[in-house]
Amino acid sequence: MEGLEPVLATELETLGGDEIEILNRAVACTGNKMLLYKANYQLRTALKVLVFLKEFTVRNEHDLYNEVKKINWSEYFSLENTFAIDAVVNSTIFNHANFIALKTKDAIADYFREISGARPNVDSKDPDMKINVHIRENIVTLSLDSSGSSLHLRGYRRQQVDAPLNEVLAAGMVLLSEWNATTPLIDPMCGSGTILCEAARIAGNIPPQDSEREFTFKRWNNFDEELWDQVCRNAMDEATPESIPEIRGYDISPRALEVSRANIELAGLSDYIQLGHEDFFYQDSYENITLIFNPPYDERMKEKDILTFYKDIGDKLKRSFTNCTAWILSGHHEAIKNLGLRPSARKKLLNGSIPSVFYKYVLYQGSKKQKWQNLSNDDSK
Repeated sequence: MEGLEPVLATELETLGGDEIEILNRAVACTGNKMLLYKANYQLRTALKVLVFLKEFTVRNEHDLYNEVKKINWSEYFSLENTFAIDAVVNSTIFNHANFIALKTKDAIADYFREISGARPNVDSKDPDMKINVHIRENIVTLSLDSSGSSLHLRGYRRQQVDAPLNEVLAAGMVLLSEWNATTPLIDPMCGSGTILCEAARIAGNIPPQDSEREFTFKRWNNFDEELWDQVCRNAMDEATPESIPEIRGYDISPRALEVSRANIELAGLSDYIQLGHEDFFYQDSYENITLIFNPPYDERMKEKDILTFYKDIGDKLKRSFTNCTAWILSGHHEAIKNLGLRPSARKKLLNGSIPSVFYKYVLYQGSKKQKWQNLSNDDSK
């Protein structure tokens, strides 16, 4: 996901990936089958885990067909398996991803027909083998999709409110914030509770996926069930839910709290996350906490006066959150200026299709200038 590549690279390094390379909206690395299983089960900021198969150059669709057909596809799946093609095209040679998917499918089907007289069936919804074709100008990269459905689908968000935050983006925000997972964390506009769930799992080192999830790699010829069980056991042995600190979510909407409560329960986190029905602008004062939130903005949710809304957020932060750190995701670049606060860090992210920025605000009593003046006066005594 755009903006989270360095975070994903760090995750891969922690899991044991080698030769890590940050790309555009992707991270490449080398590793063994154990890493493949760990990546699908434990990565928080990946949408897919693709296994590189082949790269080649083409001049036209005939070159594509011939190169795809050369691959020994029976090494990866058989006639009894279903397959599907997922094509992504960014090229002046080829204009239509569907056409590329069709030519790739034909090449694989003809490969099987020539060696066996039959061809495997296509299943676009739930295939046993999903082949990813990526074309950048004349360079074609073929990969096997080991994940299946997108890894942002954790399984706990069965309900949602308007403009829900993607789970991968929420986890990335928590990791980007460098929250130490020991001090309290609050999402004062919690919506569907996604930030709360991802923060709790990060703090407790709980895997983001369910071990029973139907990853596509479980259907591959070389699936090692014993190794998979070992990866899952090791990950759960390292989980420390008892170390999750105070995590709270608030929202002015009873419906949002109802959705959050249901999602938190499905995630198995009801014992670790507190919810409250409160208007942010009337919440109690806090010190030494981290706030992470995604206020509504009028690209997705209509505020009568978005500029005034953000000014009120800034006033509340300055008045009630002394010695706290606030991280705010916003895609409304004019409104965010009305906070009246100077960000100490900015991280560009993509929230759905909306270019957004994740802003960090370190909140002091009084102005930042006054804080450092006070420190200087104390040192001179």
